Formats: sequence, structure tokens, C-alpha cells
Amino acid sequence: MAAPLVTCACRTCSKARVTLERIFNVLDTYGWLLDSYVVDFFQEELWRKLPRCWRATLQTVSPDEFGKWLAGDISCSRVWPLSLLTLRQVAKNLQLNRDHRNDKSIWRCDGRKKTDNSSKKLTLECKSEELHNNSQNKYNLFLKHVKIKKRHEIRQITQECTDCARESNAKCLVDVGAGVGHLARSLAFKSGLHVICIEQDALLSQQARKWDKELLVSLSKRLPDLTVNLPQHISIKLEDTNSDLSGTIRDIRRIFADNFNLSEKKSEFGIVGLHPCGDLAATLLRLYASQRETRFICIVGCCYMKLTLENPADVPKGYPLSKYLSSFTKHKLSYTALEVACHAIETYCDKLKTGNYEDLIVDLVIRTVYFLQVHAYRAALETILIKRNIQLRHTQVRNVKVTKPVTFEQLSKITIVEILYCMAATADFEPNLRPEDSDFQNPQIKCYLNQWQQIVIFGALRTMIAPLVETVVLLDRFLYLSESDLSPILKPIFDPRLSPRNFLLSSIKNTEQSFF
Repeated sequence: MAAPLVTCACRTCSKARVTLERIFNVLDTYGWLLDSYVVDFFQEELWRKLPRCWRATLQTVSPDEFGKWLAGDISCSRVWPLSLLTLRQVAKNLQLNRDHRNDKSIWRCDGRKKTDNSSKKLTLECKSEELHNNSQNKYNLFLKHVKIKKRHEIRQITQECTDCARESNAKCLVDVGAGVGHLARSLAFKSGLHVICIEQDALLSQQARKWDKELLVSLSKRLPDLTVNLPQHISIKLEDTNSDLSGTIRDIRRIFADNFNLSEKKSEFGIVGLHPCGDLAATLLRLYASQRETRFICIVGCCYMKLTLENPADVPKGYPLSKYLSSFTKHKLSYTALEVACHAIETYCDKLKTGNYEDLIVDLVIRTVYFLQVHAYRAALETILIKRNIQLRHTQVRNVKVTKPVTFEQLSKITIVEILYCMAATADFEPNLRPEDSDFQNPQIKCYLNQWQQIVIFGALRTMIAPLVETVVLLDRFLYLSESDLSPILKPIFDPRLSPRNFLLSSIKNTEQSFF
């Protein structure tokens, strides 16, 4: 039986509710930008839907200038439309602060008085300091097979999980969506936690076991007395239904007891999810909120566009979770809005700001700006496909990387680049549905391709307000935990340029808190 729902009146939760109301007021007016498909730029005449004063200004703005303005560069001296300036400022004020270096970015529910467990905090049994010094300063064994982005994420979330484990007196952890086990190895070897990894893909679990053993062998050569319990990997799909989850909990605790020789009390566990996709994040939050055995949760969500927004009555939704947002019946989030919310505005601004439109596209920085023009190719291709067959509208095409450096003068004409892009993107189509040479000679298509800067700036406008959508999703999850009397904390912990989805949602239960 789940804990009764409460409405927390603390300052943070009250602010969250007000923020959500204000965001939806903004989306009532400008949400159409996020709901639009960029591939429909020409078909739907999206540029003409912008306010007239915006078009008059943006028509003469280069992408690099707009990128600087979007990033708040004070060197921009242009006179901008007041409504556009207002929207930029309102979006900045209402969205969650993504700066991981700023303590003011933290949202903390203070509605429930925290139990003082300081006198009985857990001491994790691991040669963590010695192991850390060896691995970081000399051997770097934990970095093997790990990409730079993942290294950054693991370093930060390992510390968060370790702190939560100590405060909640939990020695066990379930890593859901564990992949090849990079995070689990760090938690087991460095933090001394007993870790179970749940991963749907059996091949990934198999690879994880192999690398677990490789790391243990390598570390044992340098630290002969090292005793570490290897993570346990199970390949199952964690289903989210309204059915009783007690059976899943019993299975997890049995594995802890059998493999780590733990008593029933010591097999209570925390949950960690590093970028669980779509509904899986909601599943983990429900599991944490409904089960007494779960002591804490650390979760960084991603792939918001894969959230289930409408479901039969017997299957829970991925969004909204909170009772508060569930009452907002007229406010919906679309697939396209959730998809664009998965991109980093910081990276988009960087791509815009670093363009040099006079030189050849010969270095990586310029090719990055050039990459943005693929949106124009795709929108132009959409018009060609629709003319060939209306049923091809919004048809999935191949992802095509366009990296060949050409001059911007050439980009104003039909070049081999556009032709190659369109042919590669439709390579899987039936022969009679693929574009022909005559399609590329259409004066209208040439005109469309000349408007690539408008598409780039239109995309930047969407990116400017997209963080409001992520804010809605995260504050919904924050309030869900608050309504369950579970005192959540929401804060950015990753560098957004390395890891765009950088917010950690965490919660620790009181030791005496029970749900039965």
C-alpha cells in the first residue's frame, strides 16, 4: 500500500507549482514552435507564422549573431523586438538552472523534517581511498573502455550514490539499465556497495561480467589483499504495470541474500538510474515510492519523447506522474516538444556562434555550423517527397552525415552535396518513390535551399524555449516524490556540454518510514 498523497507547503514545492503554471501560460502562446516539425518548414510556411516584427528583424540576422544573442552576449548591439527579448528573459527565468557549478541551482523539498541518522551512519567496507589513489594516479584501470562523457557522469553520480547510501544506512544498490556495467564497477569497487545490475540486453550483461573479472584481476595484481564483491548481473525487463511489485522486490532481495550473504534487514537497497530511457524513469520512481525496501533513489532521466502520455487505465503513464500536473487537463506536451527538450541549448549556441561565413568550410568548427544546414536539406526533401506521393509525408529517412566542405556561395545553388544527401536519405525507398534529377532542378527547391538560414534560426527559437519543457517533466517528478512525502532534491550534476541531460533527482527515506 503506497503512502498517502500530501500537498507540501514548503517554499520549494510552492515555487514548483507556480513555475509550472507560468510555463504553461508561456506555452499557450509559443508552444506551437515546439509542436512544429522542422521538416514542415516550407509546407506549413512556418516562417510566416512568426510575429511580423520578429520576421523583419530575424530576416537580416546571421546565425552566428543570433547564437551570441541567444547566449546573452552583451556585445550584440542590434535593436531586437521587445516581445522577443521578453520571451528570452521569461524562458531563462522559468527554466531550471543547468549550471552544475552553482549551488543556487538546487531544488530541495523541506516539507518533511529530516531524521538525524548521524549517530548510526554506515561505514562502507572498501579500501576506497587506496583503490582510488592507485586507479587515478597510476593505473587508471577504471577508465578502460569508458568514453570521456561517461567518465564525467560516473565520477559525479558515484559520489552522489555513495553519499545517499551512507545517509540511508544502505549497503545495497540496484543499477537499472546498467549496460556494460561501468557505473556498477565504480560503485562496487570504489564505494564498497553490493550492486545488482538490471539490464534488458543479455549481451550487454555478458560483456559486463567479462569486464568485471578483467578489472578484478588487474586490481588484484596491485592490491593482493583486495576483497570486493563483484556486481551481479541479471537480464530482465523491468515492467511497469499496476500489478503488485512485491514479487520483483523479493527476487532482488533474494539475490542480495544469496550472493552477498546479507540478512533481510541489510538487503534493503537504493536505486540508481543513469539516463533510463523514457518510461523507465517513471517506473523507477513508482518502485521507490511504493516499496518499503527501497531506501533511496538517484536518477538522471533522458529520452523524454519516449514517455507514454496516453495509456489505458490499467497501464501507468510516463507523464504526468504528479497529481498536481494530472489536474492540468488542457495542457499537453507533444512528442516534438519533448524531443527538442532533449538537446542542449549550450551546444546549439556554440554551433551558431562559431560560424565563419566568409571562408571555406575546412575545419571542424565551420563544419559544425554547416551541419545545421542539413535541416534545410531535409525540409526541401520533404517537399519533393510529398509531390511524388502525399503518403510519404513525415516518412522516416536515413540519417545522413554531411561533412564535405564547400563554399557558402555553392550552398546557395543546387550542388552535388544536396543531391547526394537526398539520394542517401531515401536509399531504402522503392525506386519509383526516390527523387529524380528533375526534382533538383525545380526553381522552387532552389529557392527553398536559399532559405537555410531561416530554418537554422527557427530551430534556435525552438531551442530557446525547449528547456521549459524539460523543466515541466522534472518538476512533475519532483512533485510526485513530494506528494509521496519523500522529500526530493533536484540539481544539475553534469556539465551540460558533455552530458545534456544533467539533472539528478534524488531522495532518501527516513529509517523508520514505512509503506505497509
